[in-house]
Amino acid sequence: MQIIQKIILCWGLLLCAITAVGKHHNMHTKLDTLTAEEQQQFLYYFYEAQRLIEKEDIDHAWELVQFCYELNPNDATINHQMSVFYEHFDNPTKTQFHSQRAFELSPNEYWYNYNLHLLQSESHKLEKIAINNLKQLTDNNPKDEDMHVFLQKAYIHVGNYEQALSLQDQIDSIVGYNSMSAMQRYRLNVVMGDTKQAIYEVERYLEEEPTDVQFQVFRLQLYEETNQPSDKMIEAYSALLPYQPRNWLILNNLAWHLCISGGDLQWAEQLSRATILAEPSNSTYLDTYAWIMYNLGDYSSAFFYIQRAMENATTDTHTEVTKHYKAIIKKLQL
Repeated sequence: MQIIQKIILCWGLLLCAITAVGKHHNMHTKLDTLTAEEQQQFLYYFYEAQRLIEKEDIDHAWELVQFCYELNPNDATINHQMSVFYEHFDNPTKTQFHSQRAFELSPNEYWYNYNLHLLQSESHKLEKIAINNLKQLTDNNPKDEDMHVFLQKAYIHVGNYEQALSLQDQIDSIVGYNSMSAMQRYRLNVVMGDTKQAIYEVERYLEEEPTDVQFQVFRLQLYEETNQPSDKMIEAYSALLPYQPRNWLILNNLAWHLCISGGDLQWAEQLSRATILAEPSNSTYLDTYAWIMYNLGDYSSAFFYIQRAMENATTDTHTEVTKHYKAIIKKLQL
């Protein structure tokens, strides 16, 4: 076995040991089926195996785990440890057998590995079994966050986004509404194509955490995709500006919406001027600055900058620039 495999295996088995130490009641219940001598043997070799795992003496630990299994094949913890060993020995059949057995013997403790294997099987039948298992677990453990989160991931895995979203209310009742909740609600609504609800979820979270830059970006992206009115665009761009003061696209678009909505034209001019100083050949930025000059009544300056925009116009910007060019020319002829 390679060193890296041993390290991974040690960590996995240490988790088993920690779980077992904290859950003696389960192990002792199973020990009741053994004689007094067998119980002592089982306990001795079980804890000796944990000691060897901590020392990374995997080969000898594996021998003791097998001996414990022979003594008591109906112990959930030993079956779980057997599945971890077999997984790293690349034996999927025995991994599946022992993880399933551990789950059957103690579902509230050893639910994760078995149901993860089912979901990773690429079998619709096994995926359905996993989801049914997890639904039963969450029904029996209504306050267990991990189980609910895993069930939600299972729903997402099989494309059942409505159920995943519905489950978020239950998760929130356990841990409270937070950024993770808002993120899931946003993402699931986007995946389902419900942009209106996605916007609501982002705006809802920003009411509580207005300085969250990631959600500010989400809001701006959604606003742009849905062509929100200028007042909302100004709010979204303005919120991001302190965090990205040299993002010329943000400066240009904020200046543009200020201009076309009758907002603060002096501020718009300052923002737009910064963009053409940074990128003097950008036809979009030149066009914005020219149109701000036009709205300020400085038609000669507007004409100068719209000419520069025409000279640098691209296939994408030519139509808009030409429209503004004609409007400025017409004003100059009056």
